[in-house]
Amino acid sequence: MRILVITSCTSEKKHKTLNQLKYDDFACSERLRKRTAELSNFKAPAAEMYAGRQHRPLMEGLKRLREIYGPDVVDLYIISAGYGLLSEEDIIVPYNVSFSELKKGELLERGNSLKLHQKVTSLISEYDLVFFLLSREYVQALQLCFEVPDTVTQIFLTAPSSKYVFSSFLSDIHVVCTGGDLMGKLDYATRYNFKGIVFKRLCEVICRDGLQVFEQIRENPQMLVEIILNQ
Repeated sequence: MRILVITSCTSEKKHKTLNQLKYDDFACSERLRKRTAELSNFKAPAAEMYAGRQHRPLMEGLKRLREIYGPDVVDLYIISAGYGLLSEEDIIVPYNVSFSELKKGELLERGNSLKLHQKVTSLISEYDLVFFLLSREYVQALQLCFEVPDTVTQIFLTAPSSKYVFSSFLSDIHVVCTGGDLMGKLDYATRYNFKGIVFKRLCEVICRDGLQVFEQIRENPQMLVEIILNQ
C-alpha cells in the first residue's frame, strides 16, 4: 500500500534571515532565481527547512516509522504558499509568504497561480491512503474535490470549527476531527500543532503494532481517533 502525507508550510524556518523571499519574489522567475542565489547559504531540503510546531512532531513520527519500516513506507509533501507543492527533498530558501493573511478570493487566486489543485490531484492519484494535515486556508486554496480513482482514501485531519469547509465534499473524502474532545482526552492544551501530534501518535502505534494499522484506518478512517486513544 502506498501512503502519503500532505502537510502545510510553517512560518518558522530552520534559518532566520532578514531578507527572506516575499510574494513579489515568486512573481517573476528571473527575480526568484536572483533572490534565491542571494540566499544560497541558507538553502535546505523542505523537510528540514520548516521548524513549526506542527511540522516538528510530524517529522519525529515519520523518522521513527522509517527507522523501522524503511524510508519509503510513507511519502511526505508540503504545500507552500510561496513555492506551491513541494516534495520533502526539494531544496528551498527561507521565505515569508502565508495563506493565513489572504482573504478567500485571494486564496483561490493564489492557489490557481500555484496550480495546487492540478498538482495535488495528479500526485494523490498514485496513492492508496492520503493524510492531509492542513488548516482551513490551505484547504480552501486546494479547491476540493479531487478527481481521483475510488481506490484513493483521502483523510483530512481538521479542527471541529473548520469542518464546514468540507460540507460539500463529504461523499469523496473522510474528515476526522482532531480538536476539542480529542485534545481533552489526550490532556493537550494547544491546537497549533495538534495535527502533528496526532500523526506522531499514530506512527508510534504503527511502530508497535505493525503496518496493518494503516489498512484498518483505510477501511474505517474514523478508527484513527480510537487507535491513538488506545496507544
